[in-house]
Amino acid sequence: MNAEALIKKKLKENLGLKNVNVLNNSHLHKNHNSSPKSGNSHFKIIIHDKEFHKLSRLQSHQIIYKCLSEEIDTFIHALEITIIDS
Repeated sequence: MNAEALIKKKLKENLGLKNVNVLNNSHLHKNHNSSPKSGNSHFKIIIHDKEFHKLSRLQSHQIIYKCLSEEIDTFIHALEITIIDS
């Protein structure tokens, strides 16, 4: 399973989200000095969920970071999170 699929699976299964997209944007950061250059370091998460959208930005980000804590400790260097009311 690739990194995008793993992240999507964890968010859907652990948070009950139905509409989640995960984009690997690592290629956009390969020339940054602090980039791990692993090809699996920078991700954009797009969540379409009415209830999740009602949470504050801080609350939603804390929930996502807790869910992905193992991945953040091992390979995720940066997350861009967008939550859309659907």
